[in-house]
Amino acid sequence: MNLDELTGKSILLLGKSRALEPEEFTTQLKAHNIMRADTFSDEVAVIIEGRMINPIEQEQMAELYAAQAAPIISVDELEAALCESIDGNKLMMSLKLSGDRERLLGYLQNPLIENALFLKLLGLYNWQGEGFFENDENRDVTAALISRYYENIERNHNVQYANMGVMHLINQTHESDLIESIAMLAPLQEALKKGCDNSTKKILYAIARHPDTEEKMLKNFVRSGDQELKVIIAQREGLSDTIQQLLYESGDRVAHEALSFNPSLASSLIDELMELFGENIAASLRLDETRFERLVESNTLALAENPSLDYAMQRKIFCYADDVQAILAQNRGLDERMIQILYETNKPMTLEALAANVSTPGEMLKKLIWNKKLHPLLAGNTSTPAEVLKELFATSEHEVLEALAQNSMTPTDLLYQLQVDQRYARHVMENPGFGEHIQRENIGWMV
Repeated sequence: MNLDELTGKSILLLGKSRALEPEEFTTQLKAHNIMRADTFSDEVAVIIEGRMINPIEQEQMAELYAAQAAPIISVDELEAALCESIDGNKLMMSLKLSGDRERLLGYLQNPLIENALFLKLLGLYNWQGEGFFENDENRDVTAALISRYYENIERNHNVQYANMGVMHLINQTHESDLIESIAMLAPLQEALKKGCDNSTKKILYAIARHPDTEEKMLKNFVRSGDQELKVIIAQREGLSDTIQQLLYESGDRVAHEALSFNPSLASSLIDELMELFGENIAASLRLDETRFERLVESNTLALAENPSLDYAMQRKIFCYADDVQAILAQNRGLDERMIQILYETNKPMTLEALAANVSTPGEMLKKLIWNKKLHPLLAGNTSTPAEVLKELFATSEHEVLEALAQNSMTPTDLLYQLQVDQRYARHVMENPGFGEHIQRENIGWMV
C-alpha cells in the first residue's frame, strides 16, 4: 500500500486497530498527514475494515460496500504500511525521552515492526530487576520475543510461555545479532553477576555453546560467569587464543582441565598445562609432526587415543607395546591400513577394541564374527552391517540380544521381536532408533 496516495486525505476506520494501540494508530496517521474521519463523507478516500466491528458499523459497511462509496481495505494492510514506514531513530529517541513504558510495550508486542527495530526496542525495556516470566509484563515481552523468531511457532504455539522457551529459541537460531541481544538482556546480565535459577542457567549455557555466539559475548561470560560457564566455553571447537588466554588467567583449575581437552588448544598454553593435564592434551590436541614428536615419548598411551593421528604416526605408536596396540584399536580416526595390521595381530584385547570401534569398516566387522567372544561387542556396534546383526540375533545368546536391543541401528523387525521378551523390552523402548521409527510410522508403543 502506498501511503503517499493518502497524504492530505481522510480515512474512515470501522472497528478498531489491531497491531497498533489506538493512540499510536492516530499518531502514525498524523505523521503521514492522513486525517481520520468520524463519519463517512465525500472527503473519505478509503474505508478501513478494522477488528471488533460492532453491529452498527457492520451495517454501515455493508451499505457503503453496496454503494461502492470508496475502496475498502483491511486494517492489517494499512498498519503494515504504517509500521514499515516508521523512523526507527525518531521512535527510539521519543521513547528514551518520554520513558513511556506502555507505548514501548505496545511496540514490542507489535508483530509488524522490523526485526532490527524490535531488537533495539527490546534493549530499552526495563525488566524491573525480575526474570523473563516473573511478572505479567515481562512474560508478555518474552512471549513476543519467542513468537517473533521461533521457527514453526504455529506448530509449537506454547513454547513462548514455557520457562525453557528462550533456551529453545537460542538453540534453534543462527542469527548472531539475536543471540547477542538476548545475552545482553538484564535478566541474564544480572544472572551472571548474582547467580540465578536453573532455567536461566540453561539459557546462559545455550548461549555459551552456540557456534554463532560472538567473541565479545564469550569474553563477557568468561569474566563474569560461573565455573560451569567457563567449562562450556573452554570446550568450544575453534576457540580463539584470546579467549583461551582469558580462561587460563581466570585461575580456575576446572576450566584449565576443560581447556586441556580442547583440540584447538593454543600453542602458548601447552607448556602451561602440560604438567597437570599432559594425558588430556596428548589424547585431544589436533596434531602435527612437531606436536606428535613432543608428546610420543612421555604420553604414548594417551596419544594412541588421539583421533588426529595420521597413518605414519599410528605406525610409530603401534611399535611401542601390546597395551598401546589395544588402545590404538579403540581410536576413532584409524586408517584402514592400520585396522588391517591390528586385525592381523590376532591379540584378544586388540580384536575386542576393533569389534567395539564404530570406525571399524563393516567388512572388517564381518570378519570378526568367527570369534564368539566378540559377539556382544559386535551386536552393540552401530557400524555392524545389518546382515551381521541378524546373524547374531539368530544365536539367541543373552548378552548378544541385550546389546542388540540397545543398538540404534538394529533392524526394526528384530527390535519388535525383542520387545515381546520382558528381559529386553525396556532396552527397546529406550532405544533412540526404535523411538524414531515409532514417530515416523506414527504408531503407539507395544507394551
